[in-house]
Amino acid sequence: MKRAALLILLLICYSRIDAQIISTKSDPPAPGWLAYKNPTADELRCANYSKREWKVALKGEQVDVTLIPHSRGKGVVHEIRVNDGWLTGEDAGEFGGGLWWSSADRRRKKKLSDENVIGFVNSSKGVLALAGLSHMGFESGMILRVTDGPGLKRRAVQLADLGWAPEAFAIESPDSVIVLTTDGITRVKTSGTVEPLYRTRYHLLYPNSMTLSPSGVIHVGMRHFITRLTPNGNTYNEEWFVPAECPHFRQADIDCVCINTRY
Repeated sequence: MKRAALLILLLICYSRIDAQIISTKSDPPAPGWLAYKNPTADELRCANYSKREWKVALKGEQVDVTLIPHSRGKGVVHEIRVNDGWLTGEDAGEFGGGLWWSSADRRRKKKLSDENVIGFVNSSKGVLALAGLSHMGFESGMILRVTDGPGLKRRAVQLADLGWAPEAFAIESPDSVIVLTTDGITRVKTSGTVEPLYRTRYHLLYPNSMTLSPSGVIHVGMRHFITRLTPNGNTYNEEWFVPAECPHFRQADIDCVCINTRY
């Protein structure tokens, strides 16, 4: 009887531990993913070293998740076509960046800003550039509006100060964009208004992409994990997900490896 009671107690304890590891609050965002508990500091540290980075995108109403090359290298370049040429933004982190206008044939060029540019948005006020830097405790972030006019007369003027470096974004409407900064989720309007929505810090996981559904649900792609933020009144319910083949993982030198999987 004592052995049986001990076995039952061990099974109960094990089930509690396992329940903490994998949550089943709602369906995963994509096939092949499992819900996960809120990561511990050690798990986030492990994920920081992961060689696997996940990009999220919307295909219709479904979230598509793809594995992208391990990046964070120098000189990430973004471009957008404008009526008289191109806008090019470069993000080289602490090594610098910039924003340029160039003619369609690339023969004429003008530098508009020295800021690191992480992407462009077409808005009701024209092209917006999201820019900033997070490095060694230094934080800066802003939305730049590129003025209209002949290319060589274009300028980049600050529309809004984010206070924190932008990491990913999603267009909400022609008049607003939802931005993930190193401090959380923020709504920025073309009027220049900045509205903090939810504080969460993913900066150690290098977020690379973000989706926004018509109902306001946000998914974020990053190293090792993806997250889902579901509106709940004035806040969000935050859920974490891992690949189904990687419910357990550990740090191995400068990598975060799945346990008992082909990875």
